[in-house]
Amino acid sequence: MANTNMTTGTPGLNPAALPFNMSDPAEVQQVLGLLLSAVRSELPSLQDTFGAYLICTCLGCMLFGLTTHQTYRYYRLYPTDGISLKFLVASLLALDILHTITSIHVCYFYLVTNYFNPLSMSTGVWSIRLGIVETGLVILVAHCFYARRLFLLGNGHLFPVSVIGLLLFAEIGFSIAATVESFIQVSFEKFFKFQWLIWVILAVALMVDLVATSILTFYLRRSRTGFKRTDSMVDVLMVYAINTGLSTSVLTFAALICSIAAPHTLIWAAITVPATKMYANSLLAVLNSRRSLIDKGLEGFETGSFGLKVIDPPRPIDRASHAFEFNPASPRLGGRQKMNPTQTMQTVIDVKVTRETYLDGPAEPARPESALEYDSDRARHGWE
Repeated sequence: MANTNMTTGTPGLNPAALPFNMSDPAEVQQVLGLLLSAVRSELPSLQDTFGAYLICTCLGCMLFGLTTHQTYRYYRLYPTDGISLKFLVASLLALDILHTITSIHVCYFYLVTNYFNPLSMSTGVWSIRLGIVETGLVILVAHCFYARRLFLLGNGHLFPVSVIGLLLFAEIGFSIAATVESFIQVSFEKFFKFQWLIWVILAVALMVDLVATSILTFYLRRSRTGFKRTDSMVDVLMVYAINTGLSTSVLTFAALICSIAAPHTLIWAAITVPATKMYANSLLAVLNSRRSLIDKGLEGFETGSFGLKVIDPPRPIDRASHAFEFNPASPRLGGRQKMNPTQTMQTVIDVKVTRETYLDGPAEPARPESALEYDSDRARHGWE
C-alpha cells in the first residue's frame, strides 16, 4: 500500500524526508524562489521573446486598420478596375486578416492562457509556426503585382520579371520548408539548427525588394522625354517607387540582422509582424495614389493599375466639322436660334473709367455754372 500523508493526503509525500520544514512559511517561500530561479534559467527572457512580439503585434494591429481603410478606399474609388486586380486586393486583405489573427493568438496563448505555465515558452504553438508561411504568401502576392507592372513598363521584356519570379519561387519554397520543420521540431531549441532557413527567407525577400525597386526606377528614369511636365511626373513616380520599396526593405533588413545576431530570441519574428503589414499597405498605397496624382493636376498621364502610359495632348478641334447646332424647339434653349458655324461672334466690352482728384488745402469757393462753361471753352480753343 502506498504511503499516504494524513495531513496533506498526498501519496508518497513524507514531510520529514524533505530538506526543509514545510511548517515554516519562510523556508517554503525560499525553496519556491530557488525553484523558480532554476526554471527561469532554463527559459529565454520574456522581454526579448514574447514581450517584443506583443509590442510588434500592437503595431501590426494599427497597420491592419490602415490596410482595411485603404482596401475600402480602393474599392470605392476604382470600381472599374479589372477583376484580376480586385481579386488580388481581396486576397491580400484575407491574408492580412489571417496574419493578424494568428499574431494575436500567439500573444494570448503565451501571456494569458499559460501565464502560470512558464515551461510552455520553450515550445512553439501552431499560430507562431504559421506566421512564417503567411509572411511568405503576402510577399508573393505583393511582388506579383510589382512584377506585372515591370513587365508592362519594360515593353514585355521577360528577363527582369524572370529574375523576380525565381526569387519569389525560392522565397515561398523556403517559407514552406521552414513551416514544415517548425511543426516537426516542437521546441524552439530543436528548431535552432534550422534557423538558417529564416536567414535565407529574409535575405531573399530583401533581395526581391531591392531588385524590383531598382528596375522600376531604371524604367521610370528611361521614360524621361525632356519636357518639364513629363519629367515632373516621372520624378513623382520615382519617389513613390523608392518609398514603397524602402519601407519594406528597412524592416526586412532589421529582421535579418536580429535573426543572425540574436537567434535565441524572437525579436526577428516580432519585426516580421509589422513588416508583413507594410507589404500590404505599400501595394494599396500604389493603387490608391492614382487618384492623388490626378488631383495634383497631372491629368495628362495615365498611371494605370500596373504601368505608366503617357497620353498625347488633345488635337485642336476643327470648328467647321465640329459645329454645334441648337434646336430652336428645344425647351432647354428657350427657342434660341441656330448658330452659323462660320459666324464669328464679336464681344464688345465697354469700359468706363472714373477719375477723382483730391487736392490738399482749403477748399475753393463754389463757382457759378457760367464760369465753368467759360473755362471749358477757353481750354478747348486755346484762349488765354
